Amino acid sequence: MKPSAVFYFAALVLMLLFSGYLLVNQELPAKSNTWFISSGACVLCHSTSDFASRDSQGNDVSPIARWRSTMLANASKDPFWKAKVKHEGIVNPSHSDALENVCTRCHAPMGMLNAFLTSGDFYTLEHLKNDELGKDGISCTVCHQINDFSSPLFSGNFGINADKEIYGPYESPIVNQMFMNTGYTPVYSEKINESRLCGSCHSLFTNSVDENGEFTGETFVEQALYHEWENSIYGEQNISCQSCHLPRINEPIKISSRPGFAPGREPFGIHDLTGANVFMLNLLKENHKELELHSGEEFLAETINRTKKLLTESTIDLSIEEIHRENDSVYVQVLLKNKAGHKFPTGFPSRRAYLECLIVQDSDTLFHSGKNGTTALINGDDDHFEPHYEIINNENQVQIYEFVMGNTDGEVTTVLEKAYVPLKDNRIVPEGFSSSHLNYDTVKVVGKAINDSDYLSGLGVESVLYAFPIPKAGNAAKVKVLLHYETAPESWMHELFEYAEMDEDIGRFKNMYDNANRTPVRIAKDSISLTTTSTPEIQKEKSRIYPNPTSGKIYIDGVAKDCTYSVFNTGGLLVKKGFINRNESDIALNLPSGNYQLVLHFPDGKKISHSIMLKN
Repeated sequence: MKPSAVFYFAALVLMLLFSGYLLVNQELPAKSNTWFISSGACVLCHSTSDFASRDSQGNDVSPIARWRSTMLANASKDPFWKAKVKHEGIVNPSHSDALENVCTRCHAPMGMLNAFLTSGDFYTLEHLKNDELGKDGISCTVCHQINDFSSPLFSGNFGINADKEIYGPYESPIVNQMFMNTGYTPVYSEKINESRLCGSCHSLFTNSVDENGEFTGETFVEQALYHEWENSIYGEQNISCQSCHLPRINEPIKISSRPGFAPGREPFGIHDLTGANVFMLNLLKENHKELELHSGEEFLAETINRTKKLLTESTIDLSIEEIHRENDSVYVQVLLKNKAGHKFPTGFPSRRAYLECLIVQDSDTLFHSGKNGTTALINGDDDHFEPHYEIINNENQVQIYEFVMGNTDGEVTTVLEKAYVPLKDNRIVPEGFSSSHLNYDTVKVVGKAINDSDYLSGLGVESVLYAFPIPKAGNAAKVKVLLHYETAPESWMHELFEYAEMDEDIGRFKNMYDNANRTPVRIAKDSISLTTTSTPEIQKEKSRIYPNPTSGKIYIDGVAKDCTYSVFNTGGLLVKKGFINRNESDIALNLPSGNYQLVLHFPDGKKISHSIMLKN
């Protein structure tokens, strides 16, 4: 460390001691290396006081208090991440050091980048064990020192400035206080609010290997949140990642307790950095001491609540309705609307969501798809995975929204380095998603979902129909549909836990996992009642279709709103479904010649029916 840096850091520690801040925040490390300084050094000015880092209601909005219990702060201590990195190294031992070096670039960047930028050395999990800065996760002086989005793009490639400049979103920052206390100079930069800042690590491309551990020369898209955002209306309208994950307060916030005359700044981004990993946050909280965390259990509890709130309020809207009865069958449509600026679920490939559909009449369960513990949800010992469904008529079928990786032999794998080809990706796309976007190949829909017109409608919606026998005479039956979300499902653990007795980190995580609360998060739900006699009211001919008869494509006039449609054959079976955009009201039927019934379903519950004759 340079003499000047030593002087600044010693002065900072003394100020913290005499001010009492180390007593209040003693868990946060106050360490430095050549390129970075840890979060404890930011406590002096950016923690809460009587007059700083509080909103107009007196709530604590300090960056330190909100960040310390996030997954970013705990990125290097996440036991699933450590176990997975060790798993990859065991499978491909000759790649172990290189894999750990790559993975720590985003999970322990202050350790890895310091080693790389200072001497060009590799950085491994063994180095991380005794490195306080590495263990401080994705800390303040990482994100606030990024000054370049380097080539090759993404996958943890970003530039760190060599001038000890700390970038912030406000012009004309007060310089002397930070410089005298830490040796860093605050500088205004627009980059701190760009989605590319997040995309540096949240789009990740891996180098694929075959079953012998030899590189194939191909790369695999492990996750591409930035590209998903880019291929959405959020990207088009430049609504950044930070807009949702660092929610803004549009009132002056005094962001530093020193100097006393520092003005309030607005808008202020609250450093909630909320994601979706309720499972891991709970596991961290339950194993706080063993994992040697600096978060604080009370802060973790707050972050868990914020994460649940984000998941249940800002990701998916779910609604259901009965749309058709024919002979002895009833059709219920489940409509899902993605409100996020990326696919849902997104991120690490283990994450998935699934639908549970339950039909009960009196005390009898008539139908139950997606029941906890069903084979479709826990299977992971062979190459089977649940396909995408447009219609579910058997309770053994489960709609699972997920990303499934395949190796060079086309077999299912959860070994990241062996991932060579996607076998399934039916995760719900964001509004504005298009197959004509330049990055579609990076975020493409894969598997049977590619034939589901919902995915390329641009509306950010997905629907599935449940078909089952009309309930018997008597009381109304209740149909209940729930959307569940998991970040570490059991089906993803089978390959990993085969090595639990071989490796300490994998064994430790397995023990934590086996004792953890693994209840999925319920994202959304809806229910309706079904009687044995009533049928949905369908209006006739309040819109116009042409040509009719048709040779394949029909056009619709009089559709003022986006709506869904269903096409039934003369036997009452659903043969096609999809969405109609009010600006592009046409349907390519692609069905055999015959007579069909087209039903339009509008958001207000109204339905319009047309008879169609198709002559190929």
